[in-house]
Amino acid sequence: MISSTTPSQDTLSVKNVNVPVLISGAGPTGLFAAILLTKLNIPVRLIERHLEVSPLSKALVIHSRTMELFAQAGIVDRFLDLGSHISDFHVYFGPKLMSVIPALNTKESHYNYGLFLEQSRTTWGLTEELKEIGVQVDRGWELMETKVVEENNADGTTTNYVETKIRRALVGDNIRTTESRILGAVEEDPEEANKQYEVEVIRSEYLIATDGGKSAVRHKLDIAFPGRTLDNNLIIFDGHVDSDVPFDAGITVINGTNNKTMIAFQLPNGETRFLLDNGFLTPEEHSALKPEELTMDVFEKLASATIAPAKFKCLDHSWLTYYRVNERQAETFCYKKRVFLAGDASHVHSPAGGQGMNMGLQDSFNLTWKIALVLHGMAPKVLLDSYEAERKPVADAIIKLSAKLLDIGLAQDFVRRTFKRIAATIAPYILPYINTNNPINMLFIRYHDNAINQRSESQAHVDEDYQVGQRARDGNLRVIRKQDMGLAAQEGETVRLHQLMVGPGIFHILVFTSDLLLPALSKNEKSTSPTIKGVETTDAGGLAKSIEEHLSAWRSKWSYKSRAQIIESTVSTIPGPTTPETSNDTSSTSSSLAAIPHPIRADKAFMVHTIVTDCSLPSSSLSSSPKSNSESMVSTVASMDRLADNKAGEGKVYLDHQGCIHQKYGVASKNGPGVIVVVRPDSYIGYRVLGAGPSAWDEVDRYLESILA
Repeated sequence: MISSTTPSQDTLSVKNVNVPVLISGAGPTGLFAAILLTKLNIPVRLIERHLEVSPLSKALVIHSRTMELFAQAGIVDRFLDLGSHISDFHVYFGPKLMSVIPALNTKESHYNYGLFLEQSRTTWGLTEELKEIGVQVDRGWELMETKVVEENNADGTTTNYVETKIRRALVGDNIRTTESRILGAVEEDPEEANKQYEVEVIRSEYLIATDGGKSAVRHKLDIAFPGRTLDNNLIIFDGHVDSDVPFDAGITVINGTNNKTMIAFQLPNGETRFLLDNGFLTPEEHSALKPEELTMDVFEKLASATIAPAKFKCLDHSWLTYYRVNERQAETFCYKKRVFLAGDASHVHSPAGGQGMNMGLQDSFNLTWKIALVLHGMAPKVLLDSYEAERKPVADAIIKLSAKLLDIGLAQDFVRRTFKRIAATIAPYILPYINTNNPINMLFIRYHDNAINQRSESQAHVDEDYQVGQRARDGNLRVIRKQDMGLAAQEGETVRLHQLMVGPGIFHILVFTSDLLLPALSKNEKSTSPTIKGVETTDAGGLAKSIEEHLSAWRSKWSYKSRAQIIESTVSTIPGPTTPETSNDTSSTSSSLAAIPHPIRADKAFMVHTIVTDCSLPSSSLSSSPKSNSESMVSTVASMDRLADNKAGEGKVYLDHQGCIHQKYGVASKNGPGVIVVVRPDSYIGYRVLGAGPSAWDEVDRYLESILA
């Protein structure tokens, strides 16, 4: 294990620093966590052992679900500009092109494609986003020790916090010559002596470990990392080649004449990435591998045998390495409720399906809003237990999925090779007509019932596709304005539901009205809608009043603190320096604690969006019920005008033309009492209750009170 300073090393005086959250590891997972927390007014310190971002990229794709989360965080446009859509798969058997299979797009998301973008460029983009909100990555800092400190106070209470020792070499870097050059090796290295270091001790409320498969945090805390290392010997090559087979379009999959598999795709810099299956090696044979013996000539010989009799000549390369596939998962993702593992620090698996980096980014999104609510005093610490409860099952499923995809991709036995040949032949003809829940795009990840995913008795038996724990779905809405009220609204401005749900740390309350906002009938009229036993309905005036009252109550009870208040509370609860480091010296701790532009507003923890159907519009109601009570109609029009004039998030009403979004959420668009859906800050459904009358709002109150402080 990496040891602390030794007598042979010179260490300058130790500096003590307090910060609410320390993040170790500035890959995509750590960078995204820092962005989200900073946007939520939580000061962070982000350290990284490497002085520069590696130009080498294992991960190459951003999936639909991750793009949705980037959009919610307000940063997606940069990545859409940097990347390109994943295109067709060209399947070869030997040098013969068997078929061209279209990429599996989806109708489930606005981002209905995979975005091809190397990890190095994703890292660059996230780093730039972080800079723009005032935070610099502190590079060259290596984590040496970390522990959770528990202290007994005089009043009988207990104080606990994380204490982490980090250091930075005054000359050179912290990279040791003994480190393995085989990508995917999970190991630690001995200390390198005879260097001078500056040392800091950081005391933080929380530590987020995003320091990869070799996680120093995981090792220091003795968190087991069980699993297996596969015997496959894979080779990664980035470079230029001359070949009879074109590699400049889409993704190329070659089932070799030597019963080996090779996958290739064009990189934006003009090079081609090859992933070559080089058979199986025993653990002893893997240990004996010498990366320096893997030359361009050696790779060319192996690739030529796979693509024979076609020509294959290597011209140059920028990266050539062996790759070991690990399928491992940390024994726990949370240590003493203070240290959290995310990304490769908590789970690693095969690159098949491109799930790894996306998993880490989604870990960050799941975790950060919960930490923010706790630090802002808006939620109890028990909320953080849901991170492991939700992400561990997802990691289990992704490890199994990627293992299955790798096995299918590399398998070249007679039966499966024959099956793949048949599948490749018919796939172009049948895939465009198959609408399946593609697990690779990660849109169908489901969180099961827990403390923050609660079923209402009124909605306990809703179809699982619409139940709590599911991703909040998207769809088009029409913006209704006072002057557009009625049928004209059907031709008005369009907005997607997800565009209304932008911003981390916000609970979005979706009020689906069905047709409950029809004007009240006169005494002489008979209702044409069935009565739903036990469900209290409402009208437009009652709904407007409920929204105003409950939004006001929630925002007065739960609101975000300023950054200054968060810093002050950190200083007061953690023993150490009287003030946090605030210098502008970006080589140290500080820039992450500086004031950020556009801080989150304290009243934006809750937003309400009203979604009506065509038959709820006054003009539609009038045409279908010409004898309706005129006074009720006037009242309904006035209340709908009031909702239409509200600001976004204040209960503003939107038209769900033909009830398409009602259907996506399992809500009856006609003859129904409506449904209130509570969408968590990470855009998963936390609660849903039948009806939109006062009793339904009271249920929402009880749900929020059960998870917030």
